[in-house]
This record gives sequence, C-alpha cells and structure tokens, in this order.
Amino acid sequence: MLRFLSVLCVALMMGVTAVKDVSAAAADNGPPYTDEQFLALAPEILPNGFARILPGWWPRAPEYLRKRVLSARSDMWWPIIQCNFMGFRPEGMAPGGADKCEKDQYQATQRGRSSWSADGQWIGPSEECKKRDKRTQWGELICD
Repeated sequence: MLRFLSVLCVALMMGVTAVKDVSAAAADNGPPYTDEQFLALAPEILPNGFARILPGWWPRAPEYLRKRVLSARSDMWWPIIQCNFMGFRPEGMAPGGADKCEKDQYQATQRGRSSWSADGQWIGPSEECKKRDKRTQWGELICD
C-alpha cells in the first residue's frame, strides 16, 4: 500500500509539472507575428472577454486588420482592435486617423496602470498627481 501511495504521489507531481510546462506563456519575440504566435500570446495580452471569442473571431477578421495587428508590438494589439471596431481604419480616412486613435487608446491604458500595485491592489493616483489636477478631455487624471 505504501509503495502504491508513493508511486501515486510521484505521478501526480510529474503531472503537475507537465501541466505547468504546457501552460507556460509563449515567448513574445516581437513583430512580425504569425497567426499561431498571435493566438498563443493573445489570451495573456487581450482582455478576458475578448480572448474567449478570439479563436472564432480571428479567422473572420478583415485581412488589413490581421496584417496591422501581426506587424505591431503585442502591447498595441488591443488599441488596434478597439480603434478598428470604432471605425478608425487605415484606408479611407485622413492620414494618421487610425494611428492617432491607437496612440490615444494605448496612452489611456498606460495611465491606468500606475494606479495599481504589482500584486494587483488598487492604490489610486498619487497625491502629487491629484494636486497637479492635469486631466484629459474626458476628465481622467493624467499622472505622467
């Protein structure tokens, strides 16, 4: 019986180790990405709600959007997808329309990150930022 339990424990430990290795995040080596690399990295980068529908959505995404996403840095994927959804497409717009939207969306996400600690606790904007009271056109504090 003792031998059976020890074999079972060893097998379980090996199984947990194997699952950790398989579930480890794919390496982000930078653009350009392939479809497979994008689908492997996206669940870690994109919001959970979108990441769940991604496998069905990505094959149906317009070709220009797929090319734009695959040639961008991974931290720009979500701003590109958001701006495309809002109608900011590279073609048929004034030059820089999509680029400006993506830049603004990216900066908005970066501003929010400074209000969270490394362990995921809300810390809010610093006192210096509150006193400076610099805001976006929508009233969000800018703590750059």
